[in-house]
Amino acid sequence: MNRLRRATHAHLARRLTSLTVQRRNPRRGKPVPEPVLARAFSHPQGAGVIGPGAQRLLRSVLVDALTARTQRCEVVIARDDLERLLGAASSRLPSRFASVLHVTGTLEDAIEHLESRPRHISATGPEKQFPILWLATPGADADVVHQTLESQPATDLVTLFNGPWPYGPTHFIDTDGPRRPPAHDLHLLTRDQAIVRLRALGSAP
Repeated sequence: MNRLRRATHAHLARRLTSLTVQRRNPRRGKPVPEPVLARAFSHPQGAGVIGPGAQRLLRSVLVDALTARTQRCEVVIARDDLERLLGAASSRLPSRFASVLHVTGTLEDAIEHLESRPRHISATGPEKQFPILWLATPGADADVVHQTLESQPATDLVTLFNGPWPYGPTHFIDTDGPRRPPAHDLHLLTRDQAIVRLRALGSAP
C-alpha cells in the first residue's frame, strides 16, 4: 500500500491550494476529469464498506465529491449519516455546497428524493446526467434500498453503504486504507481534516 498515506495537516494545506486533479489527454493535450473517488469502490448493485477505516473512507469520499472541480457530483445523504461523519460541524457547512449536497431527514426520505427526481428523456433515450453519490446505512432496509437501485437504471448513481452489503461487494477498509488499493491516490481524512477542507473551499472566492 505504498500509494496510501494518511493526510497530514501539511499535506492537507498543499491540497487546499490545488483541489483540481487533472490528467492530460495524450492526443489533444486537454485536461480530462478524474473520476470521483467513490467510483474506485462502486458497483452497479451498490457496495458496502466495513472495518476500522470505513468511516474515514466514507468521509474522504464525501469530501472528494463535494470539492471536485473537474466533475460536478451531487451527494445524497441522511442527516444521521452526515453527523456520524462530520459531527456537530455537519450543520454548519459552507452555503456553497447547498446546491449539490442534499441532506434528508431519514433513509426513507433519501429514497423518496432519488425516486422523485425528474428524468430527462430525448428522442435517442435517457440523457446522461451529473453523477449522484448516495451514502447511506441500509441496515435492515437493504431489500428496499436494493429495489431503489434497480429502479434507477438511467441515472449515473454511485452508491457506497456503511456496513455489509448483501447485493454487491463489501470492502474491508483497514486503518490505512483498503486491503486492495484502488487505482487512485487515496488520503483517508479524520473528522477535523474533512471539516477544515470543506470550510476552506467554502470560503474560497
